[in-house]
Amino acid sequence: MKRPSKSARKPRPSPERRRPRDEKPRTKMTRTATQARAEAVIEEKKRRSQEQEVRAEDESGSLGTFEDYGADEDETSVQPEPGSDDDVAVDVAGEPEFEQARPTGRLPIVAIVGRPNVGKSSLFNKLAGSRIAIEDPRPGTTRDRVSAIVGIREPDQRVVELYDTAGIGIVDEKQVEDHVHEQIEYGIARADVVLFVVDAKDGPTTLDKITAEKLRRTGHKVLLVANKADAPHQDAMATAFYELGLGEPIAISAKEGRNIKQLKRALTAELPPRSDAERLEAPELLLAIVGRRNAGKSSLVNSLANDKRVIVSEMAGTTRDSVDVRFEYEGKSFVAIDTAGIRRKQSFENSVDFFSQSRALRAVRRASVVVLLMDAREPVTRLERELIELAMRESKPIIIGINKWDLIKKPTDKFVEYIKRKLGEIDFAPVVFVSAKTGLNVFELVKIAGELHEQAGLRIGTGELNRIVNAAYEKHHPQPRKNKLGRLFYATQASIYPPTVVVFVNDPELFPEAWRRYLLRELQAHTPYGEVPIRIKLKARERIILDRG
Repeated sequence: MKRPSKSARKPRPSPERRRPRDEKPRTKMTRTATQARAEAVIEEKKRRSQEQEVRAEDESGSLGTFEDYGADEDETSVQPEPGSDDDVAVDVAGEPEFEQARPTGRLPIVAIVGRPNVGKSSLFNKLAGSRIAIEDPRPGTTRDRVSAIVGIREPDQRVVELYDTAGIGIVDEKQVEDHVHEQIEYGIARADVVLFVVDAKDGPTTLDKITAEKLRRTGHKVLLVANKADAPHQDAMATAFYELGLGEPIAISAKEGRNIKQLKRALTAELPPRSDAERLEAPELLLAIVGRRNAGKSSLVNSLANDKRVIVSEMAGTTRDSVDVRFEYEGKSFVAIDTAGIRRKQSFENSVDFFSQSRALRAVRRASVVVLLMDAREPVTRLERELIELAMRESKPIIIGINKWDLIKKPTDKFVEYIKRKLGEIDFAPVVFVSAKTGLNVFELVKIAGELHEQAGLRIGTGELNRIVNAAYEKHHPQPRKNKLGRLFYATQASIYPPTVVVFVNDPELFPEAWRRYLLRELQAHTPYGEVPIRIKLKARERIILDRG
């Protein structure tokens, strides 16, 4: 067989330089501090995404890898280009950071409302600066009250909590119709400013007129937003909405980004006076709650927030978006991420299910601690094991939450034995028996999550770490391969969150996977990392040849 010529071979791309965690991002003196921090966040997210692509293996399974849920999305990113005037969402983990202060009030709330399929989620994502809400042409895609903390810099820096609500008037499943309308009413009632979105191309509809009448009765400040004016000549279509009696309509295009600045200026002019709450304090941690459908994830989030924040229904698959809910516990701020129920890819009915699961899996990457919530009445299945593998690949601390324990009369010790046997890979993870309905151990779960987060942030001295690693090697060293014995030189802790230990050896191939798991167990047994995953990297020590000339 004829080999291709060197000129026909594709050159291998040069690896991109990875910025160390302790290296400060480059900024330009001509930009504001908020812009510089926001650009650093975007670059860091891109870097992590690239690292994930390099690490991910082509594995077969019903859940797939993260790339299975990200590479094929046809949504267009709305992240601003560096140097643009678009605003960037304030990351709930505290990046970019605002002046640290304990809020004395609440953030101004801006609710986006309107009938289905007028572009509410597209506008929400545009203002938030990232793809948070699912965009789909099917009416009734959004159900929960999706929210994000958003920084708006037109003309001055303001911070608001932005709500994306479901479409008024149409719901695809009758079982959740009342719950959806309850979320809409609650979002409007709490809002300081309402963005009433209409379709400029359709003109005023009967449902638009009914919604406008309802908004006028509330007495809230309302901005009338005529979306889908994709070109300047279509702005004149917005004049037809004067008859709604809500003032001058603002013609925009969320998809094309037209007149977004004008909308932001009008919005900030209607906001209440600035309060200390806009100087956000970073949350202690992000708690991703994942599991199969109908395990009680939304009920748990509502119990933590002491609020009907997300829809709870006996119908499986109610939740679609991943919803961030901020709550307070013992004077500290936390964020719980309610996710869509995980199911096999073969059972997806449409693209909405695909994007829902995509966001649920991405929540694992964002989280500080992952809670695998299970129904105490249901057996452990392959889906739980795949979620565990997913969290372990990301080296996330894991809590096994057994929900609906108020309905079970079994002894807890026997149930723990059953869980450990079925999920043997993470037998170090704590098991918490909760009841989201009654509140049993709900905040005990948060307390344990905080302890795991602290464990993942500890550092071990190099001397102590080497004593533990050498003792483990002397106790049990790997079998020789090809007449060569694997040898350890020294170990060092490279980073935290997750704890990462780099062990320098003569040849990493001489240390099989079974021995690496053994070393992981020894480290967990003799270090403060007894309940969290440890990332172990074996690296060949490079020989340095001195030039004696």
